Amino acid sequence: MSRGNVLANQPFHLNWAWISLESDVFFVNETSEQLEVTLRRRGYLGETSFVTITVLNGSARVGEDVSDRYAVQVQFNPGETEKTWRIRLINDDRYEEAEVLRLRLSEPVMAVLEYPDEAQVTILDAEDESAVFFPDKEYRVAEDIGEILIPVHRTGDLSDETMVICSTVQGTAQGTVPSTVTSYSDYITRAEDHRSSVRFDKGEKEKYCRVMIIDDSLFEDEESFKVILTSPMGGRIGQLDATTVVIEQDKNDEPTVYLGSEEYSVDESDGFVEVAVWRTGTDLSRPSSVTVRSRKTKPRTAEGSLSSSIYFQS
Repeated sequence: MSRGNVLANQPFHLNWAWISLESDVFFVNETSEQLEVTLRRRGYLGETSFVTITVLNGSARVGEDVSDRYAVQVQFNPGETEKTWRIRLINDDRYEEAEVLRLRLSEPVMAVLEYPDEAQVTILDAEDESAVFFPDKEYRVAEDIGEILIPVHRTGDLSDETMVICSTVQGTAQGTVPSTVTSYSDYITRAEDHRSSVRFDKGEKEKYCRVMIIDDSLFEDEESFKVILTSPMGGRIGQLDATTVVIEQDKNDEPTVYLGSEEYSVDESDGFVEVAVWRTGTDLSRPSSVTVRSRKTKPRTAEGSLSSSIYFQS
């Protein structure tokens, strides 16, 4: 039986190209215009190669989170080792937690696939998360204002409810609970618990944190305390989570010192003149002092001088 022509010991060469994704994990912000994915090719580069890329739905979906219009095939021309594939992202104002989808390579032409031929894409959406914050770093109030309404702003996704605790922290101004108000208290404390919650309903951008200011009869220097935001629910704390409230001096509480009369008449033989100096005001709890001096009149009718310090005890 004839076996035909045989050519033994001849080398047989196969020239292959390998195609893969740059990584098996990609992260992108929803605000980015598009997702860019790099594909790589190695091995034999002398031919044109093709590969199909497919987007698979996960918690992120084609047509809702990414465009449903994208190139389904990537072409490598001779000599090319990298290609960039793009898909447009859909940016909305609705807050969504991190969502994922998958990319898959398939159906290579003039090439074979190697790892990674699939990848997970995570779309981040932090900028749409509801954020609560104070718009200003400081508020100045008079002691007799009664209460201050501190604005709390909310940005981001307003389609749901958000709650945050707005509480006070003592500084030079002293706080107190309503049941134990003392004469040395400056404001009513807001405790860091559910009783101090500020609630935003759907669509609301601004609410107020109400703090009662105590108008006492004591004369005090300028004092301050802080108001802070903590424990958000349905959102996060924004950049400015604390503000300072400054209680200005109440001039009405400051003691006033004055002479008892505009004019005194004395006999030259008396040897001295007694001048009454009075102090009035709502707060006489601290010592005060004042200097009494004489001043020449015009025309000059008397000679002499006077300088004396007067002390008032508390």
